Amino acid sequence: MDGDRLDDRPDSRDGQVPRPAPSARRVLPEGSAGIGSIFTLAFLAILLPGVAAYALLRFAGLAIGPAGLLGLLVMFVCLGLYPSLLQRLGWVPRRARRSR
Repeated sequence: MDGDRLDDRPDSRDGQVPRPAPSARRVLPEGSAGIGSIFTLAFLAILLPGVAAYALLRFAGLAIGPAGLLGLLVMFVCLGLYPSLLQRLGWVPRRARRSR
């Protein structure tokens, strides 16, 4: 008759209740930067300096073509510096150094 009724024992062999698998997502500490903050920083650190350089050069009397190209150059330079800015702010972990 013991086989006919449901028992309250856990299903695992070691006697512990099975737990759900841990999440694959990285758990961020409270108050850390989210994806929206990273995009906002990208706007402020890449797009805004390029547009400001373009506007200042146009205001200084430079033609639209050279001012646009110099503004684009500023954006590319800021784009190259952006990953190091994220690392300095601690929003992205630094790469582990390879041992030789």
